Amino acid sequence: MSLKSTNLEAITQPGEGPLRRHSHTYDLMRQCIHCGFCLPTCPTYAVLGVEMDSPRGRIYQMQAVAEGRMEVSPEFVDHMYCCLGCRACETACPSGVQFGKLIEAAREQIQLEVAHRPPVNGQAKRGETEEPLARGDEDYPLHTDLPRTPALETLTERLLRRFFFDIVLPSRLVTSLVFAGLKVYQRSGLQSLAHRTGLIDLANALPTPLQGQLKMPEELMPPASGDLLPRLLPEITPASGRRRYRVGFISGCISAGCGSNLKEYGHLLRDDPAYADRGQAFSAKVKDISEFLASIELNQDMGEVSRTVAYHDACHLVHGQKIKQQPRQLLQTIPGITMVNLKESDWCCGSAGIYNITNQEMASTLLERKMNNIGATGASVIATGNPGCMMQIALGARERGMEIDVVHPIQLLDEAYRAGGLYEIPVRDVGTKQRQQRSLLIGIGIGVLAGMLLVRRRRRRSIS
Repeated sequence: MSLKSTNLEAITQPGEGPLRRHSHTYDLMRQCIHCGFCLPTCPTYAVLGVEMDSPRGRIYQMQAVAEGRMEVSPEFVDHMYCCLGCRACETACPSGVQFGKLIEAAREQIQLEVAHRPPVNGQAKRGETEEPLARGDEDYPLHTDLPRTPALETLTERLLRRFFFDIVLPSRLVTSLVFAGLKVYQRSGLQSLAHRTGLIDLANALPTPLQGQLKMPEELMPPASGDLLPRLLPEITPASGRRRYRVGFISGCISAGCGSNLKEYGHLLRDDPAYADRGQAFSAKVKDISEFLASIELNQDMGEVSRTVAYHDACHLVHGQKIKQQPRQLLQTIPGITMVNLKESDWCCGSAGIYNITNQEMASTLLERKMNNIGATGASVIATGNPGCMMQIALGARERGMEIDVVHPIQLLDEAYRAGGLYEIPVRDVGTKQRQQRSLLIGIGIGVLAGMLLVRRRRRRSIS
C-alpha cells in the first residue's frame, strides 16, 4: 500500500486507523464467532498449523489491536502479511464474516504505524530493537535508557514499496518503460547470457537485503510478446455486426483481484461525500468478462478446439466475486473442449498478487500442491481468469518440464471464433520485427560503447 496514494502521511495519530473500536471495521470483526469452520480452508493454516495464522486467529489479533490490548508489533505484521488474502474463509464462514475487508483494514493500520516509525537501516531484520535513545532526545528527555520502538519495515522494503506503488504503477508511461526494459532484457539475449554465466545465481547469493530473493521474480517472467511499447486501444471499437451492448473495458487490468476491488468501490468510498454514491453506482455495473458472457446469448459461429482443459479457480473470482460456474459454462460452449476435474481447483496457487515474491517459501509450497493436482488431471490446457495465477502455474509447469498451456478462458473462446471464421486478425511477422528490434538495440549499444571509448581517448590526450 502506498503512503502517498492513500494520504496516510496526513494522518497524525496511528490510533485513528481502521482497527479502532468505533470504526465500521470493528463491527465487521465482531461478527466472527470463532467456530473454526474456516480452518480447513485456510492455506497458511494448513501448512503451518499455527492458530495465529488462521482467519479466526488473525481476527482475534485485529480485535486486540482495536481494543488497545495489543500493539501493532513486528509479529502482528508477520501474521497479517502471511495471509494470502485468498478469502476462502469467506466462502466457508457460516456467519458471513467479510475477511477480505478485515485483512485490508489491518494492513492499512500497519501502514499508518509504519509512517510513524523509522525503517531499520542496512540489513537488520524488521522488528529488531535499535540502540537506546541518546541523552537529550526530544521525545524522551528524562528517560535516556529507553529503547526505541521496533521498526515495522526495513529501509529496503520502504524504498521498494515507494518505487513500485508511488512511481511505477500509478503511471502508464513509467510502467510501459519498465516492461519495455524487461522485454529488452529477454530479446537482446541478456537473459540467456545471465543464466549461462551464472550471474543470476551470483547476484542472488550476494549478502544484500534481498539475498536469496532475486531469482524468483526473474523466473516468473513469461516470454516477452508484443511491441516494446504498447499501442493504445481506440477510444471506441464498433460492434462487428448488430450492436447489442455497450461495454466499457478496464484496460489497466484483466485480473480477478482487480475486478473484485472494482466491485468494492462502494465500500471503499463510503465515507467520501463526493464519491460515495458514484462509487456504488460504478460497482453495480462491474462484471467479470466470464460473468457477462455467460449471461448473454453468444454467437455460435465457433470452430472446433480439440483440447483437454482443467479450470483453476482464481481466488478473488471464486471467493471474492462468487463466480464459479460461469467460466466453466463458457468453456463448455466451445466445440471440441473436453473438461476434466481439477482437485482443489479453488485452493490458492500461491500467486496472490505479489505474495509469490514477498513470501516465496510459502508460495512455493502451495504451488507444489497445486502442480501435483494439475499433473493428475492429464490436461493439456489449464484455464484460469487471473494473470497472476497464469504466471505462477506456468512457472510450476516449466520447473517440472510439463507440456501444458496456461491460458485465460477468453483465449480459448477467441481461438474457437477464429477457427470458425467469424473474424480474422492479421498475423504480424513477429520474428522479423523482433530481429529488427534486436539489431536496433545492438546498434545503440555499440554506439554508446564507441562514444565512451572516444571520450576516454580524448581525456587521455588532454592529460598528456
